[in-house]
Amino acid sequence: MAKKQKKVYDDDIEEREEELDDEPDDDEIDDDDYDDDDDDDDEDIPDDEIIDEESLEELGEEDIEENEEEMEQIESKLASGEEFVASQSEVVTLLKANLVYACPRCRRIFLKNKWIKDSITDVYTVRTELAYCDKCMGKTSENFIGSIEIYDKKLSEKKTPLVNLAKKVEAGLENREPFETIIEVFEKDEILYIFTNTTRLAVEIARAIRQEWHGAMQYEWFERNQYLRAKWFSEVQNREHFKSRIRAAKEKRIGLFSFEDE
Repeated sequence: MAKKQKKVYDDDIEEREEELDDEPDDDEIDDDDYDDDDDDDDEDIPDDEIIDEESLEELGEEDIEENEEEMEQIESKLASGEEFVASQSEVVTLLKANLVYACPRCRRIFLKNKWIKDSITDVYTVRTELAYCDKCMGKTSENFIGSIEIYDKKLSEKKTPLVNLAKKVEAGLENREPFETIIEVFEKDEILYIFTNTTRLAVEIARAIRQEWHGAMQYEWFERNQYLRAKWFSEVQNREHFKSRIRAAKEKRIGLFSFEDE
């Protein structure tokens, strides 16, 4: 059974704003509330164990230079498709800002504008997200990473504007990778489905829809936040109206991810 988390965003956020207003300002905090004993701690530290700021900066620069050199060697091997066994000195933690996209079907990774055999994510600590590669795209109807489901009784009037907005978000996505695309858009039983190849694109489309038409947006995350399903209801009370259609779609596996139970 796939693990799932749900987050429902309601229109009414006045209660949270009131909580923020009740928090004390910085000016209202009494200086006497702080403990003055911290000043005495330095007296217990021997002089030969105290490192000045300049020494710390020099040590940090040396570590950064070493990491950069190691990463250049690794990326050179990966770019050429060469397999390698990491030595002990190469086992370093990559910066958290580094992101590697991996194909969930063939397990290849996207590095330097091409899909190559994965020889890095098992060795290094990197943030990995999913996206289908060019060869695996479209192999089955369930090859998608993000899904937006539109529930609106007036879908016939809004369908074209909704699709146009989704395509606009896709085209304007910041630093968009070539595979970050809308995979498919179709309507079934008065429900509009928009499938994307990354969760990032799905989130941005969902946000744009709610910003444009309000309503209620529900986010469902799967597999440690690697897959996303966003459900938008133009009106909260519409959930009961679409209940039978949602059940029928699930029985036909419409909009389900490949790993979800039948």
